Amino acid sequence: MLKGLIVCFAVLFAQLAVLHVIDARLYNTPQNAPQTAATVITPHKDEKDDEEVQS
Repeated sequence: MLKGLIVCFAVLFAQLAVLHVIDARLYNTPQNAPQTAATVITPHKDEKDDEEVQS
């Protein structure tokens, strides 16, 4: 039973190591890095201001 448990944990850690390598290759490339951009938020016009302009 102890031997089976050791084999189970060895397989588990091997899978985690492979997934870690795959994750590092997929998500740590410069092409997939998120681009940060400055956005300017424009305030919405009030409905009262729109009505005054149309009148």
